[in-house]
Amino acid sequence: MIEGIGRDAEWSLPAAFYRDEERYARERKLIFEANWLLFSWSERLREPGDYVTGQLAGYSIFVIRGDDGKARAFHNVCRHRASELLREEAGRCGKLIVCPYHSWSFKRDGALHKAAEFGKDATFDPDEWGLYALDCEEWRGLVFVRIRREGPSLIEWLGPVVDFAAPFPIEKQHYFTKKERVVDVDWKTYGENYLECYHCRAMHPGLCATLDIDRYAIDVHPEHELFHLHAPGRAEGLTQGCYLYRFPFLMLNLYDWGSSIATVEPMGPGRLKHINWYFFEDVSPEKAEANQQSADWSAQIITEDLDIITGVQRNLNAGVYTRGALSKAQEHAVIAFDRMAVEALERPGPRRVAAE
Repeated sequence: MIEGIGRDAEWSLPAAFYRDEERYARERKLIFEANWLLFSWSERLREPGDYVTGQLAGYSIFVIRGDDGKARAFHNVCRHRASELLREEAGRCGKLIVCPYHSWSFKRDGALHKAAEFGKDATFDPDEWGLYALDCEEWRGLVFVRIRREGPSLIEWLGPVVDFAAPFPIEKQHYFTKKERVVDVDWKTYGENYLECYHCRAMHPGLCATLDIDRYAIDVHPEHELFHLHAPGRAEGLTQGCYLYRFPFLMLNLYDWGSSIATVEPMGPGRLKHINWYFFEDVSPEKAEANQQSADWSAQIITEDLDIITGVQRNLNAGVYTRGALSKAQEHAVIAFDRMAVEALERPGPRRVAAE
């Protein structure tokens, strides 16, 4: 029993953990860089030369489809003077990636092609001076990237997600729309809210009308850092499916007819971008209105969450609230999530070598 709150509760994380710059820097290195992170979807990379740019764990990166059909990820930085190489959100480059600053060029596999007009006596090893590569793998039409180039394969990292998702036709579903919002909320504040339905009756009347909230459950798989959320639906409809949260912030809501797939891009302590993509098997014009209604229904639940936890984050920042009590019955998944966030910072960090 923890003194002051009884045997049925545990202490929350200290409020300072959600606003501390130094702690966030460690989270970036030891959590965001170390895990596979959702970046894009494969339909955006149909042909060799197709690319997608974006931010991941605070880095500017891009993924490009190679001549061999493989998707590769690189830091979006020229090896000459650190210019961003690709500045559009998505597109298709020619046979070469040409820096817009001084015209250095790189092949689609990242190797240096030419240091333009550098002098006839200058020699650069194409591989040694190639682009800074990242780990990149695809799974069922989704593109994942890992900043730190060590660790388990994507399939190993996904673990039980692979079997949970197996019955759902993800590859047959096509991108329909997205919803992105930047909010003053820490990534842990968001994750904790996602992993409990203690608030559902007060906050989500629409969700409660479709799910049997009395039977809502979250199964925790700590060895895989995975949460399986489930509840019977009151009727056939939008909420029949499989709901998964893979630490630190991969969210998969899978249905026979479509998927809501989400992640967050942490932008600093107490700030993030929430990213939600909606996929449907039928994206014909005839289904556009119904698909939009489905996406809007999902987005409304997220809006309800973001509205309340933005206020939570303000209070975590203010300094009055220091920590609270978590219910082992209602918030056991929050307790597990917090433990993962703490233990990840206690593991040995990446090793530095003399060449660095």
